[in-house]
Amino acid sequence: MRTTGTTFTIAIGLGLLPGMVGTAEAQNREMFELPALEVTVFQSPLHRRAMELYEVPERWEEAGELHERAARLLPKNDAAAYFAYHRAALLYFYAGETPRARKAMEKAADVAEATGDVLTAAHTWVDAAFLAVAEGYAGKKREFVRAVRELADSELLDDNDRRSILARVDGTAVSSDGARLAISHRLASPLDLRPAD
Repeated sequence: MRTTGTTFTIAIGLGLLPGMVGTAEAQNREMFELPALEVTVFQSPLHRRAMELYEVPERWEEAGELHERAARLLPKNDAAAYFAYHRAALLYFYAGETPRARKAMEKAADVAEATGDVLTAAHTWVDAAFLAVAEGYAGKKREFVRAVRELADSELLDDNDRRSILARVDGTAVSSDGARLAISHRLASPLDLRPAD
């Protein structure tokens, strides 16, 4: 199902900032709604197998791998690929695999850019920057911060979105522990993302 707005409404289901959706609905561009996308994405056997592992923390890395495999089967500009890479990043992060989480988040940001969703791309690059800080990879953090600042200059963003993005990217100047805390507040726990019975 398609509607109008700036960001994927999947942002809410992924534990992203609640303010992102409000700004999305104020603009008149295509976006994807969580219920429709979730139903479509979860029809994939790889995603279903991954979701079965959410209740077992020792298998979150494996679940992330399944989501990532599913994402690689989709076109780079497919919103479902964004969802899959983002979910893989979340699972890798909670499995303690920060480098893999950062790489998957980087892929999610690339997909968001390929779909033309500047706001989601910018926020996802900020998430990748926090993961790079948590990983201790200063070079990647600088690369991602540059990408965020470039996207923040986009005419497709309003002033509120721009301020929100820049405030978040300014917050990446934290310690590794601070970055882990920040990202854990943004990304829902896999235990909270289990499918309803």
